[in-house]
Amino acid sequence: MDGKGIYLFALCLGIVGCLDLKIIAPYESDHDGAEPCLRICAGTTGKVGTPWKNYGAHGMYVDVDIQKCDFKSDQTPIITTVLAGSSSHWLVSGGSELYNPSHAGFRIYIHLREEHGNIHSLYRNYHWRIDWQAIGYTC
Repeated sequence: MDGKGIYLFALCLGIVGCLDLKIIAPYESDHDGAEPCLRICAGTTGKVGTPWKNYGAHGMYVDVDIQKCDFKSDQTPIITTVLAGSSSHWLVSGGSELYNPSHAGFRIYIHLREEHGNIHSLYRNYHWRIDWQAIGYTC
């Protein structure tokens, strides 16, 4: 039995609920798409392995690859992000602001004011990462 068959079997037994997903105002108005073509995809840059790069004395950035979601290349998914970690990430700005979002990925810049500490040591010590969710079309 494939994954779809298992899901349908579990749905019939009442173990799982039905997912009803609809985009009311599509990101790109000329590409409405049908709901069966919508995909929710989520991920993280990882607690240990987030490849942060220096951006000035008080900033960092990371490029996030979402190509494994297989979204259509001519449409940009709706992406939400959060800067997560074990401590002090609440002092940082920029963790939810995306730059150059596309079907393939996006970039996040973060900034820490100097009086709050050294961003280049805090991100490592507290395992800062980007957790994300994307909703987009696959057909």
